[in-house]
Amino acid sequence: MNPSAWALVIAAGGSTAPAPEPPQHSTPAIPTADLTEETRPRAAGSGEILFINFDGAVLQTGCGNDPHYDCSTLAGLFDGYVGPFGGNYATRVNILQETRRDLADFDVTTVIERPPDDVDYTMVFYGDLGDQTFAGIAPYIDCEDGRGSDVSFTQGFVNGGTGSTVILQEAAHTWGLEHIDAPFDILNPFATNSQSFQDECFKIVANTDLESTSGSCNQIHQQFCETGWQNSYREMLLLFGPSSPDVEAPTLTITSPEDGSTHVLPTTIALLGEVTDNLDPQYYGVKIWDGDTMIFDEQQVGLDLLLLNPPEGDYALRVELTDTAQNVTEASVEFTVLPEGSELPPTDDDEVDDEPESVGACAVRPLGGPLLPRLGMLALVVLAATRRRSARDLRPRRC
Repeated sequence: MNPSAWALVIAAGGSTAPAPEPPQHSTPAIPTADLTEETRPRAAGSGEILFINFDGAVLQTGCGNDPHYDCSTLAGLFDGYVGPFGGNYATRVNILQETRRDLADFDVTTVIERPPDDVDYTMVFYGDLGDQTFAGIAPYIDCEDGRGSDVSFTQGFVNGGTGSTVILQEAAHTWGLEHIDAPFDILNPFATNSQSFQDECFKIVANTDLESTSGSCNQIHQQFCETGWQNSYREMLLLFGPSSPDVEAPTLTITSPEDGSTHVLPTTIALLGEVTDNLDPQYYGVKIWDGDTMIFDEQQVGLDLLLLNPPEGDYALRVELTDTAQNVTEASVEFTVLPEGSELPPTDDDEVDDEPESVGACAVRPLGGPLLPRLGMLALVVLAATRRRSARDLRPRRC
């Protein structure tokens, strides 16, 4: 085989954290996976799970490339350890959604929680790879995904478009796709934030100098192109089959404030909800109405907001949640806000002395208590909403 650098390098314009932006260097040549008695071409059109591991791991050796046990033949390259991704949860979800977007035509389910032990999946580590000069690397080109369940690595880019490109190129190498000279294809050895799987034949290249090569997996390439050329889109479609549309609507249960509750000004009321969805987490369109008036319209990972000193009165809020496939669900909650100095109606809990002091629907705890670590994961956004009394704020809340 003509030696080739199957580790991806980053083109100008990408950003990464916490690792520095890798220069445009080629990387050690990595061969095509050896054929063994256990090697079997992937059954055409069989779906796959892609697990993006943001949490890092101590890598295991002597067990091949097995995602179930964090095994990697490249463990020595990283001194046996991959550090976690330095970005916040919202950035993780953004990278997840970008990756799902690039895979929208194929039956590949992308997740950020490790699948069960009895499920086969492909894993890409996404995080701190240490002092490396490449954007990502795969152990080999696995023609027709004959070995299955492989492990590859990607630097922790905070740019979702660039990150998804590197994730998918490294995963695609473990599925049998090679580098090509198409600037806008994910299999180009230089990553940008605007690449996708292109439905066209392009020349296979050996390295980041774009030197032509005859290719290593022509048994599948030749189903769509001449020898030495590759159609990445058609190969992905052959390997995994077409995707099925997401027709499952999420469900939303409002957990705060309690329906029918009463609050006294000044107060901060947490508007929280539990979302159940087949593709959770993701960014949802969140719209909130107070009666017939829309008071909030933003993209959120879920329902996690604060109402800061809402004007006194009776409230009937209706929350509409829309997923990326435009499936919609709704939930409602009613509560009352009383003027400053008012007394709350008596409750069964009034005689309990050890309960934390209540501010609206939220418990107040000392600084450093259980609520504090969850604050500030999303930037505060203020929305002034005119109502029949006055304006109030709704702020994204990550408690």
